[in-house]
Amino acid sequence: MEPLVEYLTGVVESSYEDLEHLVPCGSFLGLFDERPIKRTRVNDSNGTSLHSKNHTQGPAAGAFGLLDYDNSEATGDAITRLTLEAIGNNPMMAVDVLGTVVDAVRSTHDASPVLDIGFRSLFEIYQRRLEYHSANRYRAEPTAAAAAHATDKPTNETFGAEYLQLTRLFELDRPRTWVAAVRLVSMVTKSAIRIMYGGTADASPSLSIGTHVASLSEISGMNLLPESVCREAVRQVWRLLLDSATKEATVGGVLGTARRTRWQIRFEATMELFDSFVGRAAQSLGRPLISYYVIARELDPGAAVAESGILPSEMQRIVDLCFVRKRRLGRILLPPDGSWPLISHASRAHTVKHVYDQPGYALVRDSLTSEEAKRGPSANRYVADLLFQRAPTDEIFAAIRNHRITQKKAQAAVAGDSYIPGEAAAAAVASAINGIGTGKATLTEPNGTALVEPSDAERHEVGQLLLEAMAQRVEQTVRFIQKQCDFETLADERQTIDTTMVVPPNVQYWEGMNEVADQLYYFVLTDAVAYTDVHARLYAAVFPRDGDLRAGVGARRDNAYIWVLLQLMHIEKVAAGPVRADLQGDEDMLDQLVQMYNERQIVSRDAFYVRDLALQAALNHQQGNIRDNQGVKFRHPRMAVAMPFAPVVFRLQHEFGQQFKDGRSEQLDGRSEAAVMKAAAVSQMRQYVVPNALYTFLVPAREEVGRLQGEATTFLRGGNIGHRLLDFLNVGGKHRLLQLVYKMMLAHEQGPQFQFEGRAAGARAGITCVSPHVVDTVYQLLYTAPYSNELMMKEVLEKLRRCDKAMALGHARFSAANMRWLYTVYQLMNCRLLRFFKYYAHASHLVHHLRHSLVHVTHRQLYGSLECFALCLVNLQHDVGFLQALLNPEYHGVALTPHASVAAAGAAPPAPRYAKPKDAWFECGMLARNAAMVIARIEAMRGLGDVPGLSLDDCLDSLAPQPQYWAPAVLRYLPRAVRGYYARSAKQASVPGPSPEAVRSLAGAAVHSVLTQGKLGTQGQGHPQTPLPREADLLAFYADERRQPLFLCVVWLLLEQISDATPEIIAIVRRVLLTFPLPQMAARTAALVDFVVAREAEHGTATPSGAATKRLDDMMFKYRLVHHEHVAFALTRGEHDLRGDSMRLALTRFVLLDAPSFGARLHEWHNLDFQGRYWADYGHWQKQEAYLARFPDYFEHEAFLSAPLDPPPALELPVYYENGMVRLLPVLEFALGRMIEAEDRALLRDVLDRLGILYRLHQVPLTTLMNTLFVYFNAPTLHDAAVVRSLNLALLDLSQQSFSSEFVRFVRGEHVACDDLDAHYVCRMSERIASVISRRLTRPANAALPEIQYREIPNPILLALSESVVELLTWWCLHCAEQGCAPLHDPTAATLPVPASEAEFCAEETIRRTRAAQWPLGRLWLELTMDPSRRPERGAFSGATYIHATAVLANMLPDELLAFPIIEHLADVVLNESVLRTQSAPRRYFSFAEFARTATHGGSPALADSSPTDSSQADPAAAAVFNSFERNRLRHMANRPNTYLTLLHSVLHYGGIAMFTTLADTIHQLADGAKLCSDVQLLYLCATVGPILYRLVDHEPLYVQILADLLTIMAHICPRIAELDADSSTDAVEQVMDFFCFVKDQFDPGRPAWRRIAPHIAALPPLLRCQLQSVVDQ
Repeated sequence: MEPLVEYLTGVVESSYEDLEHLVPCGSFLGLFDERPIKRTRVNDSNGTSLHSKNHTQGPAAGAFGLLDYDNSEATGDAITRLTLEAIGNNPMMAVDVLGTVVDAVRSTHDASPVLDIGFRSLFEIYQRRLEYHSANRYRAEPTAAAAAHATDKPTNETFGAEYLQLTRLFELDRPRTWVAAVRLVSMVTKSAIRIMYGGTADASPSLSIGTHVASLSEISGMNLLPESVCREAVRQVWRLLLDSATKEATVGGVLGTARRTRWQIRFEATMELFDSFVGRAAQSLGRPLISYYVIARELDPGAAVAESGILPSEMQRIVDLCFVRKRRLGRILLPPDGSWPLISHASRAHTVKHVYDQPGYALVRDSLTSEEAKRGPSANRYVADLLFQRAPTDEIFAAIRNHRITQKKAQAAVAGDSYIPGEAAAAAVASAINGIGTGKATLTEPNGTALVEPSDAERHEVGQLLLEAMAQRVEQTVRFIQKQCDFETLADERQTIDTTMVVPPNVQYWEGMNEVADQLYYFVLTDAVAYTDVHARLYAAVFPRDGDLRAGVGARRDNAYIWVLLQLMHIEKVAAGPVRADLQGDEDMLDQLVQMYNERQIVSRDAFYVRDLALQAALNHQQGNIRDNQGVKFRHPRMAVAMPFAPVVFRLQHEFGQQFKDGRSEQLDGRSEAAVMKAAAVSQMRQYVVPNALYTFLVPAREEVGRLQGEATTFLRGGNIGHRLLDFLNVGGKHRLLQLVYKMMLAHEQGPQFQFEGRAAGARAGITCVSPHVVDTVYQLLYTAPYSNELMMKEVLEKLRRCDKAMALGHARFSAANMRWLYTVYQLMNCRLLRFFKYYAHASHLVHHLRHSLVHVTHRQLYGSLECFALCLVNLQHDVGFLQALLNPEYHGVALTPHASVAAAGAAPPAPRYAKPKDAWFECGMLARNAAMVIARIEAMRGLGDVPGLSLDDCLDSLAPQPQYWAPAVLRYLPRAVRGYYARSAKQASVPGPSPEAVRSLAGAAVHSVLTQGKLGTQGQGHPQTPLPREADLLAFYADERRQPLFLCVVWLLLEQISDATPEIIAIVRRVLLTFPLPQMAARTAALVDFVVAREAEHGTATPSGAATKRLDDMMFKYRLVHHEHVAFALTRGEHDLRGDSMRLALTRFVLLDAPSFGARLHEWHNLDFQGRYWADYGHWQKQEAYLARFPDYFEHEAFLSAPLDPPPALELPVYYENGMVRLLPVLEFALGRMIEAEDRALLRDVLDRLGILYRLHQVPLTTLMNTLFVYFNAPTLHDAAVVRSLNLALLDLSQQSFSSEFVRFVRGEHVACDDLDAHYVCRMSERIASVISRRLTRPANAALPEIQYREIPNPILLALSESVVELLTWWCLHCAEQGCAPLHDPTAATLPVPASEAEFCAEETIRRTRAAQWPLGRLWLELTMDPSRRPERGAFSGATYIHATAVLANMLPDELLAFPIIEHLADVVLNESVLRTQSAPRRYFSFAEFARTATHGGSPALADSSPTDSSQADPAAAAVFNSFERNRLRHMANRPNTYLTLLHSVLHYGGIAMFTTLADTIHQLADGAKLCSDVQLLYLCATVGPILYRLVDHEPLYVQILADLLTIMAHICPRIAELDADSSTDAVEQVMDFFCFVKDQFDPGRPAWRRIAPHIAALPPLLRCQLQSVVDQ
């Protein structure tokens, strides 16, 4: 390479030796023209040839002297020869060698003739390189099959790198070099195209020319100039041209027009180059290297430059055309309306990542209008949605973090694609982009100094989001209360001045203010929002600042704003910080409080002292901080209007203090509304006075000891605080009271720690437990203030996790106090906090807090509570997060920080690593089977398609140590994936039960003689003695776990032989049973039940005998050898098909209905009348105490024995809520599904009618009902009006729900026909859902509803959706009953009609989908959504809101009922809508050269897209199809295709992978039918796929199928379009081409996928096939 460098150095120097013979800048000597160039001889001043002159100066001088044109060919040949020799010696250095030559040409004088020599040499060199690469390509890859690997060869990539070296020739200060470079690159490009397509320079542009173009895959696989290379070349040249335009535009007036003329020449030359790339040049016509989409993307400099006005008119025109093209593409790729609300616990995980924020779509989103962009997502909207829905704080911060991460990626993508003029600006942007990627960006002042750290900046950003959202909530709630109240009419003066507490009749609306205050208190307490910002923002709501856009809608003065700020003043750091500083300073904030005070409210008809005394209470609360109490009214004259009611404040405090001293408890028990409000008002006036008094009321200092269920379970008897008092207590008081209780019982595993009269905390002698009313107060405080008290709940959960980890050691020993603490907390969570946990941010991972305890706990009473809690906790799961938790070995507990996600500085959370645990989650078979059903329900209702890397098989494998077998009747209702898993493992999972012969053989063993003779192993009544040998042998015999399943069967045979068991026999049996592992007791009971069934079958009867049922009743309730709930589970565990199994059905009926002992318990339960609103039942504990007194619980099989016991009983634990009925309830929920599968309507109705009262204590009955109807909506058992009515009556409390009048009438027994459900019904339901989705506060339809916090579902959107789903599924069951769709099986049939193969299951699903598509109610709903004019009632919301409400509801229902029919409706819209059947307007292919020639000479190019507006305006109807939905609605351009597109994308947004499958099938049917006739139909189908590309790319089979079908449709339609030729296309076809290029550019499925799609591309017309060649294998 050294000779080449030496030679080039001389050539460069020669261009500067004689500057008298330079070529003028405006003359280009016909460089690279096809005609021969006339050469001139250049001589020195003496007339001597320069060549001969240099020759005399030696070899070097002769070689590198100033050359003449007669010898230019020799010099060029020398450069070419030396270059090729350098490359030939080391081919891997080709790029470096060519770079050296290019640098030499760049260094040559721009006006020297030597420059022409350099360019001619470069052209010759690149011609040789093209020949080399071409020969190497065809020699190495002779077949199309081998061409599949051509792109991996370095030769192809090498030429691209060599080609890019030419872009370095473009220099702004060298005009001749620029034009020469353009022509050089153009000629090299054309040569490459000729080689690639096998033609010649004069050949036709047809793609069939040449011998190496038989296969499109071969062409694309052997591309000499890949799209990425050409794209980079275009990008570099255009950016340089932009630089020259921005620089020269500023000096044009000084330099004159000559400078501009040079720029125009440079611009025209560049446009010719671009024509070569897009296949519009004469020698490359129809042979593009890059698409117009790529050109449009690369030539758009970004909004900042495009709208700045600094570009020349020619470039501005080009930029505008690119912008229009991107906008048209954006309307295909983005939905017509993207204002999808984020719904807590209903939206899937992907819905947080909005399509508008995806980096791939950000490049087209910026081309939308501001009106269209506003319909997209925003963090403010997300936060407002979640706060309105009462979402957990961790979920709110996670949504902010996810939105911020996605948005930053999108911003970085846009910034990286935008042009920034000026080096300093480019450096600043690059620094910001790098900071975004590393999390180290800093905000700067205008002078460049650092302002804050990134974490502080992001925390401030989050604070502003929360502040604005909370301020909007406060304003909205205040305005709503103002509408419901009358503050204008004055009340009786005597009523207001009297000390009587004034409470309005509509005080229930104040619940919203309590809720808002709790949320705001939390954010201020945790420093997420500053108090001063809250104060300023609420003051601005009443008195808007100058220039505030909200000034026109300023709120009127309201004391509620002062009340909200008063709640925050009870935070100690607020009172000691900004409030004290203001009161001791200029008192600006105090003055603003006085200004906001509304004196008319306190004397109005709807006056409310808790609110209207807020200003007086604030002054009283802060009187210690006011610098001059006597002069404050003079400093603030307007305070005089509040002074007349100051005596009321003092009287209320005095009255409260006097009653407390007198020991009068009526003001604290909360039974009087006036007393509640008095205590609530006083709590606002004094710091901690009321909560301290309430704590003393709960835990009195006097000695009055009570007992729970044993002598060791003692507690201090205290008062019972009413829930209403806790609701209206100020937020600080709630927080303080829970702190006191927490320190007393929740923070101490050593027992209750009491505080009396300021003395230090310590355990009161003899007191081991806390009062039941204290436990009630804990859950009531958590419900009434979930935000401010959440951190304490996290600490309790973390304590439980640490205890569980200690259990994992296997030998952990807990003290008695620890055991009581654990049992108390588990009862509290199991019986009162399940509603709280269901919508808790970490609910899916709470199973980690029980895992080891369920295996290693040895205390049977504690294990019983744990088992029940595990059943209930797993039943609560409703999201894929539960499956993720099962495979998450790195779980480390709940974060105790208030908002940990913000502290991460916006960093993306690490990707989860899923791994199947080494040990099974559940040793208990009952828990494992219950978890399997829950996983199946989650798969059916939510799907798993949007969680990459999650294995359903691993989740099911990890549940139990042994495989599970499920009966065919159960498999029938499982999702396909779950059904497939159990079908594969059915053979190894099926284990027969114990046979009577084996049990009789075992019972005959000599070791059992101790049982048959009834002899004891201990003597006397004293301490336990050593067991006799025979009893010891019995214990050793059953120490083998393989024999343990048969022990209860042996006991059954023993009880058959004797009339009644003696206590001595039961004592021996008890000692054996106590050695059994606790998790295996459910399995041992199942073995007993199977044995009983087989034993009774030996008698030849279809039902069990009376002796057998009596014996079973005795074992459950008399001897307590087995648990009632375990027997119920064993009969309905799903391992046996109950259809036609009369024996098991009869035993099920007996266990749940006819057992005498259980009947007595159920009768007592009815008599005690436990209330569903247990939080308002003051006598609940007395009822529980009475029930346990009559039917005590036994956990160690000691019910039939008397003391002393051997072994002695375990530690007595305090029972607050649990009993046999509570433990039966989750098992009954599991059995409900098996009874539906059994198709025994009589049994199901009887169980529901008689045991429905138990569901009063169910924590989530509405959700259970919805899940049951969802899973079994197609079960024949439920297709009966009586059955579905009983199901609703059993699980629903109509006083706690808000159902439609039609549904209430049906449940109460009236006849309601499906035909009665008309458009009015649909409109009312959709209006309700739209109302809550729009965050609108409305008066509840049911005035008897419980308080917001005690409703089963606190999220108003989810509550409305759940109730709507229950109604609609009930109507579906009635519809099927009326149609007789699925009759019950014939009990006398020899075989059961159960699908045996997957094909039969699929056929059954097809029938079900066909029947569902004809559901009149679903069709009516779809029609009313598509055509709003048919709605009988005009709604108060926009059309998009109703559409999104329908989409959300469709995804809450089974897919077959509404979602699938909506998606399948696509075929009807595409085929039948006339606006889609028309062809789009013709469009000429854009030529950059033609544009440059006309534009720079004052003309206007005659092109179809010359206007910056949409070319589709030729057909306004077609344009409206892809417009924004709201734009069409407001301009009266609404149309069915646009409405349907909006609905479809909303359904797909909330849906899962099943929706994509249905969409793909629908498009495939359209592709097979060959009924499509227009390019607009094809474009419409592309628009249906555009917004889901970012999700489809993760599902390659579906993705490839959809793309292939679209290309198939395109191949069918294009031959029918007459406008498609070498010069023109149509609007729609051009947009479709841009669509496919966008797919490849942003969501590339990979080379193998494109290879499968390539045959479909080959079926296109030649020109389109060639345009798409760059898509394949680039």
